[in-house]
Amino acid sequence: MAIALIFLFQLNDFYKKYLISLIEIPKLKIENSERTTFLKIYSKNGNLIFHQYNNFGGLVNLKNDFENFDELYNFFLKTNGKDIYLEQLFKKFYKKYKNKVFGLSYKEFLKEQFYKAFWKKYSYSDFYTIIANNFVFQQSIKGINGYSFYLFGTDFEKLKLKEKTFLILLVLFNNVDAHNNFAYFEKLASLFTDDETPIRFNYPKTFVKYNDYVEGVLKELKEYKLDYKKTNIVVYSNLDETLYKVMKRVVTSSLKKYDGVEGSTVILNYKTKKVLAVLGTINGDYALNRALYAKREVGSVFKPVTYLTAFSYGLRPSFVLEDKSYAFKEGSFIYKPKNFKDFYMGRTNIRNGLIYSLNNLTIKLAETVGLKRVSKMANQLGFENVKPFYAMPLGSIPQTPFTVANAFSAIANYGHRCKMKFINRIEIDDKELDIADEKCQKVVDEKSAYQTIYLMKKVVQYGTARGANLIPGTAGKTGTSNDSKDCWFVGIFPPYVVVQWVGYDNYKTIDEDATGGKVAAPIVAKIEKYSLKKVKRVSFDVPKGVVLRKVVKNEDMLYSDGCGRYYYEMLKLNNLPKRCDRINTVERE
Repeated sequence: MAIALIFLFQLNDFYKKYLISLIEIPKLKIENSERTTFLKIYSKNGNLIFHQYNNFGGLVNLKNDFENFDELYNFFLKTNGKDIYLEQLFKKFYKKYKNKVFGLSYKEFLKEQFYKAFWKKYSYSDFYTIIANNFVFQQSIKGINGYSFYLFGTDFEKLKLKEKTFLILLVLFNNVDAHNNFAYFEKLASLFTDDETPIRFNYPKTFVKYNDYVEGVLKELKEYKLDYKKTNIVVYSNLDETLYKVMKRVVTSSLKKYDGVEGSTVILNYKTKKVLAVLGTINGDYALNRALYAKREVGSVFKPVTYLTAFSYGLRPSFVLEDKSYAFKEGSFIYKPKNFKDFYMGRTNIRNGLIYSLNNLTIKLAETVGLKRVSKMANQLGFENVKPFYAMPLGSIPQTPFTVANAFSAIANYGHRCKMKFINRIEIDDKELDIADEKCQKVVDEKSAYQTIYLMKKVVQYGTARGANLIPGTAGKTGTSNDSKDCWFVGIFPPYVVVQWVGYDNYKTIDEDATGGKVAAPIVAKIEKYSLKKVKRVSFDVPKGVVLRKVVKNEDMLYSDGCGRYYYEMLKLNNLPKRCDRINTVERE
């Protein structure tokens, strides 16, 4: 009997040694490569105008960053009674060998030995450094350092002892959301640290200045398809803060008599291809950036496109059409537009249609040259989704102020459409990103573009923008939609294109006699005087092959003595009209 008992004891010892030999302690490692990354945007003036954290990460070492972790771990065990992570590791190990373990008592023995072997290999702080760094919190934030930044706006090592304790307790209790049972965990943190100071989260906030401009930068930044989570991005924009402030002050003060009206402004340097300023609201309503996203009917601001198209297809500014009330048939619909205040010029050179913004003559010209050609030209310049129909030449096409500015920058650049940029340069983790300058696309010949600019100068000199106090030589075009719901002005004064829109968000009439010339153009004039300080006259370079010639008024003929009245016209040297023969010409007045 004694021999049998000895044998059983020996067998039991042998079996236990066998079980101990099965123990495998897993090799644990940190599997967290997340880092805290940010996006910063600076103005041309060197000031920070946007800062945002895009990702939260980083690693901690509890031996260094939380020296009394062993005490906290023992405090946790007294509170909770078990280590859930160690239990999970044992369960995973036991699942592999459970068919070799006979009885519950041997399972408990194996568990005890597993724990001893585990703590022999890992210290408390080593083990939980790995757990804390791999732990996934709410918002899919990986690691305790990332969650520290998310909640408190700083790294774990910089937190107060109670705040560190609070975060570690979340990990120990496997709680992924700090807001879940917040009071309980704060109380535990107070008991351990003997600190009753309330925990206050300090979420990192996004800093934004000049929202309307920053929105343009962010929109443009998407084109580069950068990895915001993995890299720090610093953007140096083209925003001229001083110009922006002047622009906003001018627009706001100029429109204060119209209660609740909105104003939007875009300023481009078309020679350097830079967006210098955009104003999306004058009432602090940044929910809608009216410069970039509010599409409104552009009215007569669109008219230069028709004349540019005509000139590019061989018609001359001296070409003659009848300005009268027309009825244009479009399918089964008859379109009968009116001129402003029912003013008609009769037989006249087409240049007057642009200078005096004549509706009927402009549509007749568009019909003559081809509505499809006009819409094609508009799209090539940068207007969006313009379709050919009879109301199109009068600007019955909703566009954003930024789109209008881009399109006119192509005209100002003598027919070259260039991408206007909010961004000057980008740095990725302190290394400059190569953002190659896109080549400009030629969409129309420079002679036709200059002829259009020349007539836009006349709009300012004695047309619909006269009296707006613009600098002499400025090229511009007014625009007013039906019932004065929208007032526009586009001004070109090298090297700038400025577009001004004024209107109510609910599309109500601004004022009974509100026009682009009265409301929008004077605003641009004030901005122009600031931008071109001490400039007395604006000038444009005249392309080769364009000449100034005397033309018979109301006739498409070069002037000769005795042929009636004349005016000066910019004409292409290779497309001059015939000279007037006073014998065979009937003067028409």
